[in-house]
This record gives sequence, structure tokens and C-alpha cells, in this order.
Amino acid sequence: MLSSARLLFSGIGADELMGGYSRHRGAWQNGHGIEGVISEIQKDINRISERNLGRDNRVIGDHMRDSVAPFLDEEFVSFVNSLPIQYKVNFTLPRGQGEKIILRRVAEKLGLRSSSLLPKKAIQFGSKIAKLEGKKEKGGDVCQRLNKKKFRDNPE
Repeated sequence: MLSSARLLFSGIGADELMGGYSRHRGAWQNGHGIEGVISEIQKDINRISERNLGRDNRVIGDHMRDSVAPFLDEEFVSFVNSLPIQYKVNFTLPRGQGEKIILRRVAEKLGLRSSSLLPKKAIQFGSKIAKLEGKKEKGGDVCQRLNKKKFRDNPE
């Protein structure tokens, strides 16, 4: 069933702002402490446009849809960046509880307790598309298979 909705609300930015990636936990576990976590979060915020936004906008646009990214609103980003790190992460808690703490608390308050305890799962892994593809590519990589096909089919 196709949706007639033209606008997609995207959660992009939540992981980058609030320590939701495994590399954030890894920085803390590898002895870099909270300063290492803060450094990783800042790197993610600085590179979100080149790593994620272009890819996501192309995919959404290819389906003739538009997107809104509330977590990337300038005022929201400024607010979250002003919060103490303990509002965002506590890696003494298990995976699925110690990341994006403030969002998990909001979910609990809204009656979404079971959802608030779920660990992050990237869409390419949750949908099993990465396993089906069987390649060791990352989202930011240029797909050489598609790149070759493009030039073969449409030489310029």
C-alpha cells in the first residue's frame, strides 16, 4: 500500500546530538571518558551534512517526498548542546538505556516505556538489507557497482 503523504518526519540528528551511536559508547569504554564522548558527538554534528543529509534527501526526493528534521532545528540543536552531557548519555547503563537519555525519558512520560528501552538499530541492519547485500560498504561510500553502471549506460 502506498501512502499519499508528501511529508516525512525524520529522526535524523537525535543520535548525533545525544550520543546514540555505538562509537559514542566505544569512546567511553576505550578509556577516553566523557571528554571522548563529547568529542565524538561534536564530530558527528560537524559532519552530518556530508555523511547523512545528502544521502537521506536523495532517497526521499527520489520518491517525490519532502522531509522535516525537527532534531536539526537550529534552536533545538542549540538547546541540546547547552545541556550537561549526563542528560544525554550514561554509559554505566546498559545499551538501550544509556543513550539519548532525555528522549527515553520523554518516551516513558508519553507511555511508551517498552519503546524507551529498545537499543538503537540502524535501518540497514533492522531491515536486513545490509545482510542481503553482503558487502562491507558504509552509507557514505560511493557504490562502485552503481557508479560503473551509470557511466556504462550513459557515457558523457
